Amino acid sequence: MKQEEIVQRRERIIRKTVVKEELGQGLQEAEAVLNAYLKERGMNQTPERSQILWTIYHLDAPFDVDMLHELVREKINICRVTIHNNLTLFADAGVIARFQPFPNGSQFFVKSISQPPRAYQVCSQCGAIKVLSMKEIVPLIAAQTQKSFHTSQYCLYVLGLCAKCFREKRHEAQLHQQAVQQEREKRASATKQPRRKKRYTSIKEVRRDQELLALKEKKFPKNKTTK
Repeated sequence: MKQEEIVQRRERIIRKTVVKEELGQGLQEAEAVLNAYLKERGMNQTPERSQILWTIYHLDAPFDVDMLHELVREKINICRVTIHNNLTLFADAGVIARFQPFPNGSQFFVKSISQPPRAYQVCSQCGAIKVLSMKEIVPLIAAQTQKSFHTSQYCLYVLGLCAKCFREKRHEAQLHQQAVQQEREKRASATKQPRRKKRYTSIKEVRRDQELLALKEKKFPKNKTTK
């Protein structure tokens, strides 16, 4: 897949992501946790941080820096660097979770306070993320967790290719195999098959070739060996 197509698909994902007013579960607790974290380090809560946290906890989908920047700047004037720095701060404070499943090192984030167990299906090529149900998975994980371990959150991701990216990648692989096979056949025919003799359809063609051969020998005579 070309980089332009990946960018266009990513832009469509961002446009579909909306802030839902009816959400906000865990926001008050997240604010308390963040304020305590900032106070311990002599830092202050700012309107920018409050707006970023509010937007995060009113999303019902995973997000990255670019997606969150597009959503937050609809409310306040803010730069991408500020978004990135605050996401790092929020992850250290524990109010969001950070994942890095992509080979290129890019990350996505999810809210982590008072959230139900979730799993995420992530396409490693176009970046599309789908939320999966974990109702049947959580008991299996809990059965394998040590009794002395205190679980605070369940959050898993499944890395692979979405249906569209898989079809495109398989098509590219098939084209590559066909090109390689054609190149092998071409080389084999050039080295193994003898050169076919020219077939004449008239006496004129025979005489013309004889004249051309005589002219070539006259112009470029072969070296004769002397005894």
